Amino acid sequence: MNAADPAPTLGEAVGWHLRAMRAKGCSARSLETLEGELRLHLGDWLGRRLDGLRRMEVAERHELLTGGSGPYLANRVMQQLRAVWNTAARRCEGLPAVNPVIAVTFNRVRRRREPVPWEELPAWATRVAGLGNEVRRDLQWFLLLTGLRSLDARTVRWEDVAWTAEGATLHRPRPKGGEDRAFTVPVASAVEVLLARRRARNGTFLGEDDDGWVFPTRDHAGRVTHVAEAKEQRVVDGRKVRWLPSPHRLRDTFATAAHECGTHPLDLKALMNHALPGGGDVTAGYIRPSVGHLRGEVERVAGFLVERAGV
Repeated sequence: MNAADPAPTLGEAVGWHLRAMRAKGCSARSLETLEGELRLHLGDWLGRRLDGLRRMEVAERHELLTGGSGPYLANRVMQQLRAVWNTAARRCEGLPAVNPVIAVTFNRVRRRREPVPWEELPAWATRVAGLGNEVRRDLQWFLLLTGLRSLDARTVRWEDVAWTAEGATLHRPRPKGGEDRAFTVPVASAVEVLLARRRARNGTFLGEDDDGWVFPTRDHAGRVTHVAEAKEQRVVDGRKVRWLPSPHRLRDTFATAAHECGTHPLDLKALMNHALPGGGDVTAGYIRPSVGHLRGEVERVAGFLVERAGV
């Protein structure tokens, strides 16, 4: 497009941005989230040309979303819009020089870090033991003892698990951040027992093959797939309440246990797939913990958590 061409519509720009995300190796979940949320919350703008979007209306839409859907989602939708606009601006010379999302005052939000208190872990273990679904029981323990993000845990396939003489390792090919953030970590012996149980029991649980999923279930059409949601809720007095801590609280709990076990921060970053130091810290930038070293760390952390849970 040159300066004389009409500006693309927001819908066209979303398509360009999705293709760019695929080229970068972003996960299917990331693409689905962006497309779905923009269609839901900016659907009335998809047919509009980008050069017709005004700063004031963008700011007002952010305020409307904040009041109706909450500060986190409002911020995310505006970040998505900004990214889509920037992708279009790289292709189209005729767009205004300033992204209209500049008008948005983003909500100040902080993710609360809430590890499960050690004195509450035995009660957590009791509630997990009471879950009627054995796959979901094992998934809760898997989340706690690996510190994985929910999606990374729920979508593990048998091809991602490698069994060696030293112990099992787990590979996540498309974690948060896409293929460039792929990682492999060892798992503790307690997790190896859990994985062996799932491999032995999944067929019986489903009545057929697990189709390669470590934590399988059936979708609404009866097809075998991975567990769609790790959160556990119950209906109490006619409303849904959280029955177990969220997967991210279990991740916080793993990180806190690692700290109390004396795990080096660089080792914890590697186990949790957080970015390791780069050029800003010359010495730390050379360090990349080995799988063998991390195995000892994750074993200590898992042992600590199992002991605190009283099982």
